[in-house]
Amino acid sequence: MSPEDALFKAAKSQSDKEMAVARLASRRAEQRLAAQAQAGDAVALRRLLEELSVPIYKFGRQFCRNEQDAQDVMQESLAALVRTLPRWRGDSALSTWAYSVARNTCGRMRRRRAGAPQRLESLEDEATNSAALRIASPGPDPAREFERTSLREALDAALAALPAAQREVVVLRDVEGLSAREVATTLGLAEEAVKSRLHRGRLALRRALAAERGERPPAPARNCPDVARMLSRHLEGELDAATCRRLSAHVEQCPDCKHACTTLRRTLTACAHLGKAAVPAATRAAIRRAIKAVIEADVAP
Repeated sequence: MSPEDALFKAAKSQSDKEMAVARLASRRAEQRLAAQAQAGDAVALRRLLEELSVPIYKFGRQFCRNEQDAQDVMQESLAALVRTLPRWRGDSALSTWAYSVARNTCGRMRRRRAGAPQRLESLEDEATNSAALRIASPGPDPAREFERTSLREALDAALAALPAAQREVVVLRDVEGLSAREVATTLGLAEEAVKSRLHRGRLALRRALAAERGERPPAPARNCPDVARMLSRHLEGELDAATCRRLSAHVEQCPDCKHACTTLRRTLTACAHLGKAAVPAATRAAIRRAIKAVIEADVAP
C-alpha cells in the first residue's frame, strides 16, 4: 500500500470514526442535560448553557468579526435556547439549532450595519482576544510558536476573505467539527450543496495559505486530476475505494499533485486546531456573566 493510500484510509477509517464517536457522545450528554433542565434542574441548565456558549461565541466571532457582537450573538442565542427549551423534543441536536440562531443573529447585525465599513480586525487585535484562537504550541520553542501564530493569522485572514456561503460551511465543518448533514440542517441547505461549497472553500483556503507560506508549485500537467478537490471529496465519503487507489497511485508518482494533497491536509489540520483552541479568561468571564444574566431573566417574575 502506498503512503498516500494509507493516508486516505487513515483519514476515512480513523479520523472520521473518532469524530463520529465524539459527536455521538456529545449528543447523548447534551440530551441528558436538556432533559434534566426541562425537568427544572437549574444546575443542568447552567451546564448546558456553558457547553453551548463557547462554540457559539467562536462561531459569532468568525462571522461578526467583532468581540462585542460575538458576545451579543452568544447571549441572544442562549436566551432563545432557554425560551424554547420546554418545547424541545430531541428530534434535532440543540447545538445544531444554536448555530442556526447564531447565524441568523449575525445576519441581522450585518443588515443593521449595511453601508458601514466592514470590520475585519485580527482575532488578536485586543489584549482580551490575544489567545482566543491561538494554535497551541507543544513547547516553549519561540520559532515554532512564531510559525504557529503566523499560520493562525494567515488562516484567520483567509477565512475572512472567503465568500460568506463558503465560510459558513468551512467553519461549521472543519473548524467546529459538525458533520456535513449537521451543517446542512443548520444552514437549511441540501447536503450536496453543503459539500459543493465546502470543496470550493477548502481549495480557496489551501491556495491562500500556500501563497502566504511562499509555496507556489508549478501547475499540474494537463492530464493530472484535480487531486486536492478529489481528496476533499474523499473526506466527505464521495469517492469509492477503486477511485482512491487510482488517485493514490497517481499522487505517488507526481510531485506537484503530492504537494497539492499535502497543503490541503495542512490547511485542514490548521482549521481543526483553530476549533480546539481555548477561549481566554476574560472572554470566559464574559460568557459566565452572560449565562447568569440569561438565567436570571428567565426566573424573574
